[in-house]
Amino acid sequence: MKKKVVSLFLIGAMTAAMAAGCGSIETDSSSSSDASAEAAAGRDAYSEDIKIAFLPNVIGDSCAAAWAEGMESYLGSFENVTFDVYDGEASVDTEVQIMDELINQQYDAIILQATDAAGLAASADKAEAAGIPVITCNLDADTTHTALVAAVDIEAGEIIAREIGESTGGEGNVLIISATPGATKGEQIDAGFKQVLEEEYPNIEILDEQSGEWLTENANTVMTDFLTKYEDIDAVLCHNDAMAEGAAEAVNAAGREGIQIWGVDGESKMLDYIEQGLCTGTVYTDCREQGISCAQMAMFAIESGVTGRVMSETPVVKMAPIVVTADNLSEITEDMRW
Repeated sequence: MKKKVVSLFLIGAMTAAMAAGCGSIETDSSSSSDASAEAAAGRDAYSEDIKIAFLPNVIGDSCAAAWAEGMESYLGSFENVTFDVYDGEASVDTEVQIMDELINQQYDAIILQATDAAGLAASADKAEAAGIPVITCNLDADTTHTALVAAVDIEAGEIIAREIGESTGGEGNVLIISATPGATKGEQIDAGFKQVLEEEYPNIEILDEQSGEWLTENANTVMTDFLTKYEDIDAVLCHNDAMAEGAAEAVNAAGREGIQIWGVDGESKMLDYIEQGLCTGTVYTDCREQGISCAQMAMFAIESGVTGRVMSETPVVKMAPIVVTADNLSEITEDMRW
């Protein structure tokens, strides 16, 4: 019963988000008629044969694994649903090619983590035009589509900026190890972080910023170079936990102390690093629950027929964030770890 109530609550929230996104459907008579027809073309998602695909940026990522686990746990409850996971290989070209294949194979919904927001926009448009709802997960596509289910990004950047600002007394030097250029999550974390520093902590200087391309190994290399180049470093913002872990390993190997290292995601290894004192904190998201929300949104769109074709902007469902440091690490219980 508890599981059923949670599902209904989430669907209710998604329905509200959908309604908000549909607030300015075209009112031209012909366009309005077409939109109404499209919106009414739903299917019985819980009895007809349904195929749903998940296309993450790269399948080896711990977040992608947790998202897929959540999607599988929900969709596996329905015998009529086939759920397939593909590997975007961190490549725009690969994701575009797979999107074309999914459209040609007439999948009923696609859950997409767009490697590049602009690079996957045309693919999302093509799917939506074919009647296939596209739900983006964290890494958005730069076009109107059925929904985005996201962890907080701008807010995460803001939160970390304030944590660093308060702990340093509003003065110091910070570095940023950023996401792959064009990734919406990284761009938004960056925007929130920099805005708070500029407006609230003008005496904190951003010494440098380089991309670690989401990867632990790359971030380790970037941080090693930073440590050689800069003597006075107070904190490092990394756009995900995997890069924070790489930065922490570089700092530890160099024997440097007193450098705060922040990540975003809340994966299990990062929580271990916080417990060991290697990292300072992260903004935790329950990625399994996020995967469930993506799957529920996909089923809702198939059932209702309400997709990006009748919307003026993409509805957004945001997951609740938890700031995790050594002080409150115990709040993330074993069943919450991923």
